[in-house]
Amino acid sequence: MTWLDAVLLLIVAATTAVAAERRIAGMVVGVGGVLALRPLLALAQLQPWLGIVGALVAGLALALVGRQLLPAAPRYARWPRLLGGFGGGVLGLAIVVTLVTSLPIQRNPVEPGLIYYPPRDLPGTLQTAVSESSLVAFGRSVLLFPLLDPRGGIEPGERAVISALHAYAVVGEPWRAQTVRAEP
Repeated sequence: MTWLDAVLLLIVAATTAVAAERRIAGMVVGVGGVLALRPLLALAQLQPWLGIVGALVAGLALALVGRQLLPAAPRYARWPRLLGGFGGGVLGLAIVVTLVTSLPIQRNPVEPGLIYYPPRDLPGTLQTAVSESSLVAFGRSVLLFPLLDPRGGIEPGERAVISALHAYAVVGEPWRAQTVRAEP
């Protein structure tokens, strides 16, 4: 486990704690954020600024729905905190999966079909943390799932989870080289 893994797990813990404190509103924002993430990723693939604006609008709408439209639960009840913690935990996990599958893909200039994920040209300390990170290695499996050998040592249950996470968090085929068209 590297310091990067600890930071990523801290993201999950922080979103869980904040959403548990927000109770039902935390659950609405957490679960709604997970449901909105895939369309927002697709929108950001088309135009990054649209994705950012869409995320801000969706986050504001979810916060307003959670705060204004749902009744406040009694402060002494535990179930609203549990629901909020669940929503925050799910959102934290979705954020971590998105982060570990969004590092840049490095292409080998000598062999165009050869790619490296995570990239090998990151700054020193970051390179060590990324290359030794268990969560980034899992993100590599999720990102490059269609390229993995089906007979490789992945268990069927794990393969189903990785496939579902790939379908959720990866838009398009980012490992394919993008062609750049020159404008006149």
